[in-house]
Amino acid sequence: MTDDRKLTDFRRWAISVLDLLSAEPERQLQYLQTSGVGADEMLLQFDDLLHVARARVADGSLSGEDYRLLQAVGESVNSVSEGPEEIWTESALEEAVEWEELRVASAAAKSDLELSWDRGVSD
Repeated sequence: MTDDRKLTDFRRWAISVLDLLSAEPERQLQYLQTSGVGADEMLLQFDDLLHVARARVADGSLSGEDYRLLQAVGESVNSVSEGPEEIWTESALEEAVEWEELRVASAAAKSDLELSWDRGVSD
């Protein structure tokens, strides 16, 4: 696999993860029910993404600005993770401020990254 192909795959994966995190609660619940996983799985996917993004910054294939956009989402992910145990319930997914803030942060990062990557910004 060429480096360009790997970068394209990374970008698609990042947008996919952010798309799920920014989705309306109904879509997120449908994902959880269909996959048979708990709400924490959405956050674990993002955690995996952030680790790969960090490596991409180190190798120069992801700009510091794009990484900062992901880090901002990471702050919202941490806020959800640090919430009360009830944060993992379906009703919390629909009603908790932490989940809503995560959706907003993810949508903003997704939009900004799509613009950056469509323009071919690499620095």
